[in-house]
Amino acid sequence: MIKNLILAATVLLSSSNIATSVSNIDPQHKPLLIGGSSSVTHLLHLIKPTFEKQTNTAMQIRSMGSTKGIKAIAENIIDIGTSSRYLTNAEQEKYPHVRQIIIAQDALVFFTNKKNSIDSLSIEQLSNIYAGKYKTWQEVNPGYVPETQRDNKILLFSKAYNHGTFDILLEFLNLTFMRVPNANTIKLKQTGNRGLFPKTEVQMYDEFNQALGIVQRMPNAIAFDSYGAVSQLQGSKKINKINLLGINGVDVSDETIKNGEYTFVRPLILLVNSQSSRSVEQTDLLLNLLKNKRVLDTLSAHHYSMVEVE
Repeated sequence: MIKNLILAATVLLSSSNIATSVSNIDPQHKPLLIGGSSSVTHLLHLIKPTFEKQTNTAMQIRSMGSTKGIKAIAENIIDIGTSSRYLTNAEQEKYPHVRQIIIAQDALVFFTNKKNSIDSLSIEQLSNIYAGKYKTWQEVNPGYVPETQRDNKILLFSKAYNHGTFDILLEFLNLTFMRVPNANTIKLKQTGNRGLFPKTEVQMYDEFNQALGIVQRMPNAIAFDSYGAVSQLQGSKKINKINLLGINGVDVSDETIKNGEYTFVRPLILLVNSQSSRSVEQTDLLLNLLKNKRVLDTLSAHHYSMVEVE
């Protein structure tokens, strides 16, 4: 049932994806191939039309998750890789020719349905929720009065484990995970806990619009994703039942991200294969575009905290 709901949510919100074609693309130009983090993908879709217009070159972006993007750029399968996490020590040792260029900071936001009368959760509460220690929303908020008993049962959603966003969740909430065989689910428990994993399963998704669609429909669901990506749909009737949660009493905003009050932030990174002249050249073109004031204003308007790139 949940799998069908995720599929339906993808179809419902897919029209919101920003992918504008440009008629003056030169078919003789080899397309720019970019792959990796879904969070960086949503940022790049905002500047794709400008890049294509200025270079007459098609930009093809594939969302495959940070881990696969790192491997693809290292093996020279794509021109530019993207990641929403730093390379691990093991990855840096294995791929010393991959250069990491931070282009922005992006917040990770948790969201629930507005029928659930919770506006903020502590880090400890979020960790306990995803570790299965709370089974119902009334355990989290005793004053909550669900319309049905089904609305009271906590339904957990998480970005899939091949995404950098998932790695950030584990780091922030001090969690570890176990895959459930033959299922699109995982189990989570707190790091250092030598006990058993809980029975509670967490449903995985790949794209933020899948999670938004589910939470829009189900009052008992909770999920998380990129603030920049989610903001591209803010104000839409398709997500008018979505409530972005504060953490430790701090609401997510451009101001709280920049001043460090909202701490759930992570880097958005371009990955360059330093052994490939094409990867280096195409990255330089993209970085030059990211210095354009109009482009920077567009990205800032979508709550990306841009980093000055040398």
